[in-house]
This record gives sequence, C-alpha cells and structure tokens, in this order.
Amino acid sequence: MDDIDIAEYGIVVNQALQYSIWPTHLALPSGYKFAGTVGMRAEMQELVSQQFVETAPGTYIREQRSGESRWVDAR
Repeated sequence: MDDIDIAEYGIVVNQALQYSIWPTHLALPSGYKFAGTVGMRAEMQELVSQQFVETAPGTYIREQRSGESRWVDAR
C-alpha cells in the first residue's frame, strides 16, 4: 500500500471558492484553508466531485446570492 493511500486528506478552499483535497500533514498552499471535512484520499475526492461542482468565479456566486450583481448578462 502506498503512503498516498493511507494519508489523511482534507477538503480545502480558496477565496475564489475553488475546492480541492490536500494532505493534512502538509502545510497548505497560499490562499487556501481547510473546509473542515477530513478522511481518506478517495473519499475526499468523491466528496469534492459530488458536492463542489460550481464553476463560476466566487465573486459572481456571492453577488448573485446577495442580489447585488455587477456582472453583465450577455444573453
């Protein structure tokens, strides 16, 4: 069994609301923080692929939720 398979991973997020997984024993990349969920690598990858599929920029998402969008609708 490989070390990568037995290490504990956590879901991380940055200010643009981009989610990924990261080994909990390593320092986080600049701009990321742990989102609170921790487990085995395959389990964390599955959670990210199922739950965090937003592809719009984080600023757009926040503005849409608040009703104060500065984005132009190009339709």
